[in-house]
Amino acid sequence: MIFETFKLQETPLQIREFFDAQPRPESSWGWFQTLAQTTLSSDQTVLIAALRDAAGAVVSAIPLIANETSAMDGLTSPYTTLFQPPLGRIEDATKFGRSLARHVRDTLRLDCLDASDAATAAFIDGLAEGGLFLSCYQHFANWFEVIPDFENYWQARNGGFKNAARKSLRLENQGRLRFEWYEEDVDWKHATDIYEQVYQKSWKAAEPHAQFIGTLLHSLGPRGLAKVGVLTIDGQPAAAQIWLVKSSRATIFKVAHDAQFDRHSPGTALTYRILQKLCEEQHVHEVDFGRGDDPYKKQWLSRRRMRQGIVAANPRSLRGVRTAFFEVAPTKISAHLRSRLAKFKKAAG
Repeated sequence: MIFETFKLQETPLQIREFFDAQPRPESSWGWFQTLAQTTLSSDQTVLIAALRDAAGAVVSAIPLIANETSAMDGLTSPYTTLFQPPLGRIEDATKFGRSLARHVRDTLRLDCLDASDAATAAFIDGLAEGGLFLSCYQHFANWFEVIPDFENYWQARNGGFKNAARKSLRLENQGRLRFEWYEEDVDWKHATDIYEQVYQKSWKAAEPHAQFIGTLLHSLGPRGLAKVGVLTIDGQPAAAQIWLVKSSRATIFKVAHDAQFDRHSPGTALTYRILQKLCEEQHVHEVDFGRGDDPYKKQWLSRRRMRQGIVAANPRSLRGVRTAFFEVAPTKISAHLRSRLAKFKKAAG
């Protein structure tokens, strides 16, 4: 096995194609390239670490941020809902973790991880086998639902919630409402402008990275990985949403609506239309709602899982020892105490 690293702009085509072959938009080369272009500070550099087999084929890869302090992070941001780089088969992921561990000078931090993913778990095991001292923590909640049949799913929703979604029917019957859909070969500048127009009139704070949305849509939109839905009322954009879609999975990535249309529940109406379209026309069967426990997400999706993070420290460096003492050890102790308390409660009750 051959371990190697590249700067982002020098990454060979074979490795970039390896990213693009993955089953999630947030594992694609375009996604990571967008993060690198729009969310990093001047003292951060992106490195692509990769593992090749004896024949030269890429079997594992991960994008990392190298900081001036010698710490490394996974290439994530506040926009990331899942960090699932192409780690390959379980045995390759384990070897990759061991190899990467030898190149961690001080500290490695990864977040937005799916702890149930076998390759991710094997990679983390490899980091530990490679000599890093690490701990895991709960990062954020992710609401999701498996939807084999849209009609059955919709009938199971709360009655009051369904009534809110039906408000738009009266407007549609009066010719005042229109649904617009942007995917693949469309004017992505126009789609971006509409989304940002609605976002600016919404209740939400300004984006932390102003260029991210436009860059993302121009990169992933033409490839069908990002889609934009817009609901107009009386000719004015009332709600706009960005969804990330590949194969049978979709992430409700960004939602916004103009507050002046609140009485018409445009956000609810738009989510209903997009979800129905993707389930019935594009055969999406699993949907998640990105980051966080916002109350409205529970109305749409009934299952909750946690994304996780890890802190890994090199005990052979001074900074690594500091990280191990102040971050890794307290997390391990806290997790142990929670486990003991859960066992005690179970035994007592």
